[in-house]
Amino acid sequence: MSTKKWFVLGISGATCSGKTSLANRLHKELENSVVIHQDNYFLPIDDPRHIKIEELNHFNWELITSVDWDKLHSDVLKLIESTPNGNTCSDTIDKNILILDGFLLFKCKVISDLCNRKYFLTLTKEQCWERRKGRVYNPPDVPGYFEKVVWPEYLKHIDELMKDKNLCKTIKFVDGSKSKEEIFQTIFAEIKKLLS
Repeated sequence: MSTKKWFVLGISGATCSGKTSLANRLHKELENSVVIHQDNYFLPIDDPRHIKIEELNHFNWELITSVDWDKLHSDVLKLIESTPNGNTCSDTIDKNILILDGFLLFKCKVISDLCNRKYFLTLTKEQCWERRKGRVYNPPDVPGYFEKVVWPEYLKHIDELMKDKNLCKTIKFVDGSKSKEEIFQTIFAEIKKLLS
């Protein structure tokens, strides 16, 4: 007897590229799915591990060190090693699906390695700013944070991904400026095919 298998789907990309909307929509449409958001694992604001940008008097929330990856990894392992829905039939074709959403997912090797399928949503700087400027964060962005921190960190991050040829081959890059519906339909069709 073995537990039902988990199919792990990683959705990453630029800030405001539609990752969370896509993850939530897939979760709604895919039976036996669970979604975990990286944003729920940011270190508390009073955590001494945060890196402060003195010039802006604001923490850098774009760094891999701003997230409690140990906790996230532990929660993911607990979930995929569990027996979902009490189902222990090994002959079932229904897979359980874990949807991971976060802008730094593939930077964390242990998380990235768990993903059976990886998507990365891209945006141009202009598109990204257009969406980001209307968002309210907790803590709120300070003036200059996007220009001085968010975008440069994103460029650094995507550059690192591109340089890691083996990792890059496993990621499907998606134009995040397309309509949410088009992106969803394309990815949903691919996932259904992979699971059939």
